[in-house]
Amino acid sequence: MIERSLGEIAKMIGGEISDEKYSNLLIKGVSTDSRTIQEGNLYIPLIGEVFDGRLFIKECEDKGASAFLADTDCKIKNNISIPYIRVEDTLKSLQDLARAYRSELKNTKVIGITGSNGKTTTKDLLYEVLKEKYKVQKTIGNLNNEIGVPKTILSLDEDTNIAIVEMGTDSFGDISLTTNISRPDIAIITNIGDSHLEKLKTKEGILKAKMEIVEGLSQDGYFIYNGDDPTMKKEISSYEVKQKMISFGEEDDNDFVVKSSDDNRGKVSFTHDGETYTIPLLGSHNIYNGGVTVLVSSLLGLSTDQIKKGLSEVTPANNRSSIIEFEGFDVLDDCYKSNPQSLRSGLKTTKLLGGYDSKILVLGDMLELGDSEDDLHYQVGSEIDPKDIDYCLFFGSLSKHMYEGALENFSKDRIFHFTSKNDLIDKLKSLITKSSLVFVKGSHGMHMEEIIESISKLKL
Repeated sequence: MIERSLGEIAKMIGGEISDEKYSNLLIKGVSTDSRTIQEGNLYIPLIGEVFDGRLFIKECEDKGASAFLADTDCKIKNNISIPYIRVEDTLKSLQDLARAYRSELKNTKVIGITGSNGKTTTKDLLYEVLKEKYKVQKTIGNLNNEIGVPKTILSLDEDTNIAIVEMGTDSFGDISLTTNISRPDIAIITNIGDSHLEKLKTKEGILKAKMEIVEGLSQDGYFIYNGDDPTMKKEISSYEVKQKMISFGEEDDNDFVVKSSDDNRGKVSFTHDGETYTIPLLGSHNIYNGGVTVLVSSLLGLSTDQIKKGLSEVTPANNRSSIIEFEGFDVLDDCYKSNPQSLRSGLKTTKLLGGYDSKILVLGDMLELGDSEDDLHYQVGSEIDPKDIDYCLFFGSLSKHMYEGALENFSKDRIFHFTSKNDLIDKLKSLITKSSLVFVKGSHGMHMEEIIESISKLKL
């Protein structure tokens, strides 16, 4: 993490110290959250629509903060004794500090990752593989926005070899900001999906927002993208990218070609250049996440054996395509998020998983899909194959359209729609039998994990 004197930090952000006698005070790390403040931290109080971090300055002092930032409107109370740096805007100063610190990390390579799906899995795969050779740090959790990316950069140790930084977007300009803070040496776009259509309107708009990642890419860096993605395949030639471009995917016209080798319960295997790689994760979509990991790791000098060893040690993140074994039945937990692409992938995984007497889908709304949300739900529902699935349970107002699409192929005694989660849980419990597989998926805001928790004590 950043370790600088208060005077050095003031210069990095163009602020003024409350008392110059504190200019040599050593700051160890920054925090924007009073709940996680550590001794020696610089507290950066952020001001939002529903919160005001300035209310917790005294609490942070009591917990060991060494100093804090104060915006122009901040009134310093008499009971606060630690020094501060006066700035115009604390959020901008957080970003400026991260930008300045990144410029001082001369020996740290940054990998920037964006995309509609697969960002976090690719980040985690790269972390497991690259740490076989390097000191690596990565974005923690989902800190991938205008606050999270600066915090990630400021958390880096000065002897870190590689930093893996996830970059999300809701609107145009989001990634432009974060890529110019993190200044990646390698920029990756995993794919272009339907998420964030609400603000970005079209897949072409989503691609335009994701392509902002190139703005901060070093001149001798690599831009790596999914060459199988239909939107990228169609539109990428319209973008002028000066850095080295490398496409990856299963189709033969890619620069880095991977081919599916196996997709059994609990693992995915793929080949590249005569070598077979295996990841202990579910879902054929992980061929892409694994493929780009092999590509980047090779560029950074790892051997085939190091790459294979790192991939073998990956574990699935919570609520992301993992099998949970309960008493007499299993749950395929994929509750973290949902959009048409990731749902189709989950349906394919459910189909491929063998050894079950029945398969039940529990699907919630896919949020943030914009004006086409009704049609997108209906279309996915119409694609569910009654030969693969025994029962479908849908939850939420948008999933009513998924239910209506499923009616094209299912009889009404096999599919059900609910507006009450408790009613859905009661019905689900009546349908689960020994050797059932229950696939649960929905957008994060639907809190589908509550359904899994409710059936976890079910005994058959």
